[in-house]
Amino acid sequence: MRFIPIAAVLAALAALPAPASAQPAPSQPAQASTSIPAGHVRADELMDRDVYSTDGVEIGEVEDLIIDPAAGRIAMVIIEVENRLGLTQKHVSVPMDRLRVAPGERRVTINMASNEIRSLPGVNY
Repeated sequence: MRFIPIAAVLAALAALPAPASAQPAPSQPAQASTSIPAGHVRADELMDRDVYSTDGVEIGEVEDLIIDPAAGRIAMVIIEVENRLGLTQKHVSVPMDRLRVAPGERRVTINMASNEIRSLPGVNY
């Protein structure tokens, strides 16, 4: 039986090319932000805000945010549409860019008329 010295095995392994899935180390570490940038809104500040149409009618409230992980952004907003008695009629989804969020206000305005919002198809939520 013949033994191969451990040093020879380690040297042979070190000479092999790195696996294709190995990622190079970043040149500089990512800098953590020390504050929320001006004009940005935290998700918990947006949740449950009242939603008003452009014609001033209260439609319902922000129920949820749908995030696109590939793009790293909020893709859709789920709005709970209420009937005239304040009961949930249905849930609809609208693109985030259709909402206007004013800092310090408890309301969100959607860039649609109330009848247009109410005619949107409901989503399974």
